[in-house]
Amino acid sequence: MLGTKRGEISMASMVRTDTRTGRQSRRYLACGLAVLVWTMGGVPARAEAQAPERTERHRVPADFMSYQGAPWLERDERVQEEQPGAVLDAMGLEPGDVVADMGCGSGYYARRMARRVAPGGRVYCVDIQPEMLDIMRRLADGEGVTGIVPVLGEVDDPKLPAGEVDWIILADVYHEMSEYEAMLAGMRASLAPGGRVALLEYRIEDGTGDNLKSDHAMSVRQVLAEWLPAGFALADLHEFLPGQHLFIMKVAGDTEVPGDPIINLDLFEAVEQGLVEAEAVGAGDSSVTVRIRNTGDLKLLVTMPVGVSFQSADDARDMVSRRDAAIRLFDGEWHDWVVRSVGRQQGRPAAGSGDTFTIGRPASLPTLDDLMYVMQVGTYRVADSPLQYVPRAHGVEQAAVWIREADPSYDDIASAVADPRMPAVYAVAFALVYCDLAGIDVTGTRIWEDREQVFGRLRDPGLNAWYQLKTAGP
Repeated sequence: MLGTKRGEISMASMVRTDTRTGRQSRRYLACGLAVLVWTMGGVPARAEAQAPERTERHRVPADFMSYQGAPWLERDERVQEEQPGAVLDAMGLEPGDVVADMGCGSGYYARRMARRVAPGGRVYCVDIQPEMLDIMRRLADGEGVTGIVPVLGEVDDPKLPAGEVDWIILADVYHEMSEYEAMLAGMRASLAPGGRVALLEYRIEDGTGDNLKSDHAMSVRQVLAEWLPAGFALADLHEFLPGQHLFIMKVAGDTEVPGDPIINLDLFEAVEQGLVEAEAVGAGDSSVTVRIRNTGDLKLLVTMPVGVSFQSADDARDMVSRRDAAIRLFDGEWHDWVVRSVGRQQGRPAAGSGDTFTIGRPASLPTLDDLMYVMQVGTYRVADSPLQYVPRAHGVEQAAVWIREADPSYDDIASAVADPRMPAVYAVAFALVYCDLAGIDVTGTRIWEDREQVFGRLRDPGLNAWYQLKTAGP
């Protein structure tokens, strides 16, 4: 049943509810923060953390990858990490198909697709850098691969023929499209009747994308928030890859694409429509388990946003989700939906599987809403410095929530937020940046009184420049 406040779900009993290298890329497999900060006379000329506008609230597009990073696209480990053969099997390409590889880079997928659509097929290899197309040509010629048509696209135009393409693949490139509305329109216009799109993006939800820079991974909610209004519909969603979502998209209303429709619903919409049963229980200090079941015959995709609150029904720690979450409910079985979360009260014990929660919308915790959002985005700037990235670490985000909720001293939380990869001083320093981005006055916190314990020991130029601004006089 619903709780007394609209948007809350009582879970005490069962209820009915649904890099790369290079100047312009940058998926590095580590989140190092050694970046250049523009200064004047050794002191930042202007340094302030900058958050995205509210209209961009769900994500910020990444910079595109430079052709200088092309060798990384051809790394041997990619076969295991991304399983391109399994991806192409899922697409079911046939001889004679006309396909397109958007943001094709070195042609890693284009060359593989060309072999599958031969004889008679064609692959449009689209990139905005002519140097990438030159690299693709050399590799294709060396392997004896034919049937590839190089296309020099633009940032707002894929330059594909209208109504001709059977399949488009975007392999870890869509998040780099700065003019994605125009690109989505162009791709939609290029599809033939029955045409589909295979979209690969590293996952935010389960942590498998945490080794990448934060703007190089996307959640299901982020993808659908852009693709569905652009005239696409979700035909399928595969989650068999080690770290990536594989979305299969079609033009909305195209009945030539086989398969039952997938109903995309926010958890709270599913609650109101009575399409699922669910209960939320504890799962330690870094996640909550939502046990959920589809009560009907529809194929459901249920999502929830970052910032959802989990209020303990007992004396355990309340939790708040620190990432978007998604689950496929294509059958009537019970599923355990693991939602990455952080605790609100340090003094309470972490909830276990015997502890139940009430679920509330992000708006039920308005003071945490902005904080959880900026932590999912994971970037900041100091003055006109390059974009900087906060390491994706539970301790950093837990420290930020405790600073906002409990106002502890540094000694109060240092041991609880440190881990072998992230000393406590760095976790707390990055947490203060997050709080600042969310509009919290960090200079009025107890931890700020201990700031010399933190910033007196750091070697990160971005953090130190941010600190200089905060301690500078008027």
